[in-house]
Amino acid sequence: MRFDRLVIDGIERDAAGILGYLDEIARHAEDPSWAERLHGTAEELMRNEGLVATTSGTTGPPKRMLIPPADLLASARLTADAFDLRPGDRVLHCLPAEYVAGKVMLARAFALGLDMRFIDPRGGILKRIAPHERFRFAAMVPVQLHRALEEDRARVEQQFETILLGGGPVSDALEELLHGLRTRIVLGYGSTEMVTHVALRDLNGERATHHFAALGDCHFARDPRGCLVAYTPHLSVGQHLTNDLVELIDDTHFRWLGRYDHVILSGGKKIYPEQIEARTTGLLPYPHFFSPTPDEALGQAVMLTIESDRPKEELVSEVMGLLMPHLHPHEWPRRVIVLPRIARTASGKLIRG
Repeated sequence: MRFDRLVIDGIERDAAGILGYLDEIARHAEDPSWAERLHGTAEELMRNEGLVATTSGTTGPPKRMLIPPADLLASARLTADAFDLRPGDRVLHCLPAEYVAGKVMLARAFALGLDMRFIDPRGGILKRIAPHERFRFAAMVPVQLHRALEEDRARVEQQFETILLGGGPVSDALEELLHGLRTRIVLGYGSTEMVTHVALRDLNGERATHHFAALGDCHFARDPRGCLVAYTPHLSVGQHLTNDLVELIDDTHFRWLGRYDHVILSGGKKIYPEQIEARTTGLLPYPHFFSPTPDEALGQAVMLTIESDRPKEELVSEVMGLLMPHLHPHEWPRRVIVLPRIARTASGKLIRG
């Protein structure tokens, strides 16, 4: 297959038509950069040499890699099978095209004959689509969905059949908002190397679960550290060693615990910062993360880093008052650091110092 035809807003367009459409968007946009990046991704796909993508850089230097066309097609088919996507299905593209999820979303539309609607990923999604529009499928990051639900829950239900989340853990606060929501919300597990998701976890409805389930012929194991090993027979690279600590249910189901390089070993207990943060994201009105700090008695203790311009003396009593009723005593931070700015990766993820 060649990536040279795409349905946009109900009209099938050839290569020149696609690029012309994206140029037109850029000319009328307040900030044309997002459309220009889509234009660049479309041109890259049309060369039929694959997509250049960059790993997130959360736990090390970002790495550039080439995703071959065969892998893009295989990943698209895996998604189509998982969500029963068919040619002509209306889908929304609301992810930045400089990152792998946005690039692969465009590749899916080419490969599957989906009817694509493009919007600027910044700002509220509901403000950029008309109330009458309906979408069978959209991929979002958690903050986009959270904002949309707070703005107009009824519109989310009316306009979206299925939403795939990725790009970071989902907070307990967001999961609470999903109770009773008619739109199917699914969390994907994967990476740039896996060409996005290879396992899914339903977050609401009758299929809601705490475990991820493998897609297609993908299957899983654990290495001696307890980290996930993902086997992806549909891709050119069939095995991926991760730093994700998991509880392995069987070779196609697992529960994600946290990152191996983030775990806190405190007084003989393993504390997973990501699990604490899932509970505290809705409690603290400041960007923050938990990490280990040396402790003579415990070996390691929990440290909390907060992003704020307020004096530390003011923040500590406020923050501890909010946290203590919701955390186990061994999870209480024994040290608090306040920074005016926490370092972030290019994709906006907090970098744990």
